Amino acid sequence: MTPALRASARNWLTGLALACVGVAVNRLLAPAFPPGSPHRSFSALTGQLVALAGLLVIMLGIRARVRRAQVSALT
Repeated sequence: MTPALRASARNWLTGLALACVGVAVNRLLAPAFPPGSPHRSFSALTGQLVALAGLLVIMLGIRARVRRAQVSALT
């Protein structure tokens, strides 16, 4: 596997893991608390932010891969 693909796979796996953990917190942990509880709101918000962070990691990995491809195309 080339270094560019290895880095891309690392970003995809890290982002996917973060997104899955965020969704699990939001869908499994948050409903365990009673409605209106501050713990429920906090865990739901935390889950959403972690899931978005996972998508951001994937996005940054794709962006870096595209930039590397553009640089290699110019040389």
